[in-house]
Amino acid sequence: MDGHQDLNAEAAFEPDPTAVADARRFVRNTLISWGLSGQNELVTDAVLLASELVTNAIVHAGTPVQLTCRLDGANVEVSVLDRHPARVIPDPPGAVADVDRPSGRGLVLPAVLSSSWGVTYAPAAKVIWFRLGPDAAADGHAAAGPAVDESLAAANHADAGFAPPGADQAAKDLLTLSYDELLGHAVSLAREAVAADAAYALIADEGGELRMRAAAGRGVGQLHVDQAAAAASDGTPDATGMSTFLELYNQFAERGADLAQIQNEPLRSLLTVPFQAQGRVTGMLAVAAAEPDRFAEADLARVQQVADAVALPLERARLSEHDRIRRARLSFLAEASDLLAGTLDQEKTIALAAQLVVPRLAAWCAALVPDEDGEFRPAYVWHADESQVDVLTALLNSSTAPRVLPGGGAEPWSLAEPPPELRAGPGAELAADPAWSFPLVARDRSLGVFIIGRPREGALAQESVELAADLTRRVALALDNARLYSEQRQANNALQRSLLPPELPAIPGVDVAAGYEAAGEGNEVGGDFYDVFEVAAGRWRFAIGDVCGKGPEAAAVTGLTRHALRILAREGHDVPTVVERLNALIVDEGSRAPFVTLIHGELVPRTGGGEVSLVCAGHPPPLVLRSAGDVETVAESQPLLGVLHGAAFEQSVVRLSAGDVVLCVTDGVTERRSGDRLLDDGDGLEDLLGECSGLSAGSVVARIQRAVREFGAGPPADDVALLVFRALQV
Repeated sequence: MDGHQDLNAEAAFEPDPTAVADARRFVRNTLISWGLSGQNELVTDAVLLASELVTNAIVHAGTPVQLTCRLDGANVEVSVLDRHPARVIPDPPGAVADVDRPSGRGLVLPAVLSSSWGVTYAPAAKVIWFRLGPDAAADGHAAAGPAVDESLAAANHADAGFAPPGADQAAKDLLTLSYDELLGHAVSLAREAVAADAAYALIADEGGELRMRAAAGRGVGQLHVDQAAAAASDGTPDATGMSTFLELYNQFAERGADLAQIQNEPLRSLLTVPFQAQGRVTGMLAVAAAEPDRFAEADLARVQQVADAVALPLERARLSEHDRIRRARLSFLAEASDLLAGTLDQEKTIALAAQLVVPRLAAWCAALVPDEDGEFRPAYVWHADESQVDVLTALLNSSTAPRVLPGGGAEPWSLAEPPPELRAGPGAELAADPAWSFPLVARDRSLGVFIIGRPREGALAQESVELAADLTRRVALALDNARLYSEQRQANNALQRSLLPPELPAIPGVDVAAGYEAAGEGNEVGGDFYDVFEVAAGRWRFAIGDVCGKGPEAAAVTGLTRHALRILAREGHDVPTVVERLNALIVDEGSRAPFVTLIHGELVPRTGGGEVSLVCAGHPPPLVLRSAGDVETVAESQPLLGVLHGAAFEQSVVRLSAGDVVLCVTDGVTERRSGDRLLDDGDGLEDLLGECSGLSAGSVVARIQRAVREFGAGPPADDVALLVFRALQV
């Protein structure tokens, strides 16, 4: 055999059951091709030892193996390289070796049959080798030969790792997957790597609790007859085995079992490894099987290899998902805040909150607000399936409302047991829904309770509860703003009504009409007012005025003016005297009282017409539309009230014929703006009144009000008040 110096042959084998037979065949055929006889004891020993080492590598390392044969003169060297350098190889047993043990025999044989053998480690691999032949060292541990050195050098070349072809591209592809896609990929790989029945991925949430995020395979619970029914409460098989896994996990944890590898469980096996990224455990990858003692140490290594491969991409995806969720949460809350701020109506606020919650956060929701007795009652109920709203409302009415404790937050809650008539169908399903209650508290005031619920198949995730809590706080503030606005508006409306006569009197021979439109949305009391009242038989007083400003101060002066005017007129004072005394009263109030413009007059109906005596104090002058169609200004404007102390006023007298119309308006009519133009520019109001010939007093008011609204693009910026008298033919 001297002619066969330094002959080498290599072969690679995947970690599957056929690799051992293929390795034996490769060693035998190689040595025979090099001129050794198949009956040679050296060939027989080499085949046996190679078979044992390949078996060990596949079972314990679980990676592809590389087998190298070398013929050096009369000596044969065989090495088996695997890709798991961290696996510790035990020393060969001594004379007291346990010959009954079922594993670990592969190193007993090299120690007995080989001339020398050993284990050589490298950062990315390890090689177990042996030598046979007359010239091989006989101490049992000799230095590795050239074949071993070449194998390790090749194993540590370039990236010092054993990545299969395309591994770099696969790693890059992992970075393109989403968080859920990565988890699904991980459980599929783990299940395939160890031929498990099912695989699971559990990820720690922000609170550190493990939550099931992905699963693959058939339900383990179905393989155990006693727990098949428990795995699916509704009779449908558990497609992913999640409930079974959690049950197994809890059982093992309660017994204090080692969750890194659990074996010998009756009719089941469970193996778990951690997801680790940047020194932090982020979750758990688990595989399960129905067969007892199913998983070996090599399976643990394979599953850990899968977890390690996806751990870093998974952490990057987790951070990306966390950032996406945070942005989505902020966007949702910002959008909700904008929508809630767009209304000051309590009912619309509650309805809008429900539309925001369903179906984005929950399957149904309800707002409970206190009634007159302080008991919480459903004010608004909404369900993603509108056909269930009535049933849900009935269940809410029969349930005890959640308690609102000072400083309390979100609390789990449940509907009451449905009444007999609702126990079949959707009533029973709704009653089983998990729900959460959120107190509606704003400015230390309890406004009610907001309840959200999800279908029975899954409770609200913690993230949804926290988002709903943030939303509820905004809803409570918007609801309180709407409540305050409503109360203020009701108070202002009541005050405004008190400043106007409840109804106009019926004056014989005269058609009377008035109109009033407050500017804005009614949140402020206007300063315009009018009044008509009888002071003596056949004698009627009227007034129309405008107090400078708005709000409580203007309302106070308006009330003072209107009631003082009535008192003075009924004491028998003529029109100029009433105005003079009213002016003195306002001046005496000093800077607390704003200025007032006023038309005050007395109307005396007569046969075929009537007579009007009036004073115009700083107000737009009254107009008279004659029955023939002519329009006249019938009074000169004099100083407004509250400016000059001791001011004297003179009255104007107007005689009316049947069909004549007297029009008095506030500056909300004359100063109605359209761009740079005012309605009364160029005698605009006179022209408008001239178009009302032949109309009744009420029709004149309506015609002018419509003209005011149509003159400008937007709503009027000032209050509008009108007072119209039309002499009738008696």
